[in-house]
Amino acid sequence: MQQRFLAPLLLTLSSSLSSSVFGFQLRPPQAYSSPSRVFLSASTSSTTDTLTDTEVQTLFNLLADSTILYDPSRGTCCRNRCSGCTYLDPAGNFLFDEYTTNNTSEEDSRGWLAPYVNVDFGECIQTSKWSTLLFPPASSDDSDDAKAAKKKKEVERKEFTTLLEEQQLSSSSVSPLAIQALWNTLSPSVGYPRLTSTEIIRAIKGMEGAKSEMGGAVTYDTFAKNLLAAGDQIQQLGGLSDGDDESNVVDYDAMEKEELLGLCVERGMKTNFPKMKRIIIEELRFFDANGRQGKRHPVKNTLS
Repeated sequence: MQQRFLAPLLLTLSSSLSSSVFGFQLRPPQAYSSPSRVFLSASTSSTTDTLTDTEVQTLFNLLADSTILYDPSRGTCCRNRCSGCTYLDPAGNFLFDEYTTNNTSEEDSRGWLAPYVNVDFGECIQTSKWSTLLFPPASSDDSDDAKAAKKKKEVERKEFTTLLEEQQLSSSSVSPLAIQALWNTLSPSVGYPRLTSTEIIRAIKGMEGAKSEMGGAVTYDTFAKNLLAAGDQIQQLGGLSDGDDESNVVDYDAMEKEELLGLCVERGMKTNFPKMKRIIIEELRFFDANGRQGKRHPVKNTLS
């Protein structure tokens, strides 16, 4: 008797719960933007399903340094040559660790992505190869906007492709998929329409396998693993799209903080994260790319 009574009730509850939980309507994730997709020109098409070893090696060679300098003070030294400073040698020069491909293990023999734009130890100054490529000095021919972006060390997505193409990368050696995967890899989370040098440094240090003993430098094997994973994610989300219309990509940077928080609420996201604009945008971009809210790593401060 009880079973006959409970069966229709359970069926009704199951049907109700399938469409709402505690008063909130459940709906499938919506792609508010296509952050993992790159829009190719009409003359470009992509048939590459996976990244090749040649593409990975080519991109790494463009960005990697054969020498890395590491600050043993981890940025705590004030560089004022204070008396008794433990980060000065007997001659009064700043101490630093130097890693080169000539005196390291086989794993490091191809070089590293440097976890900095530049380092200055007084007698020794070094600028990373990737920052020289992506943030070239302004020229007299640049527009005012271009000069301002270079001064801020900021690169737009389209300019990123142009800078790589200027290195005489042919379509046969590096595909649009590889370039988009690189963009996603150098972003703290996928979906950024532009990147600053600070964000790229965060992404390099946050890569799975980055060498903490070298300040977050990235070896070829680590770079390859992360780049291939980014390529696979792009394919899982639908691959690349033809056309040059980017109107369906939301420019969160142009929005006010209140607007961004409103979008979080609209997506049903929890807003218990710090209310900094950069953090809110990261949360939104991760949601757009994955259809769910991310979990922030307590140390690396990255979403997964």
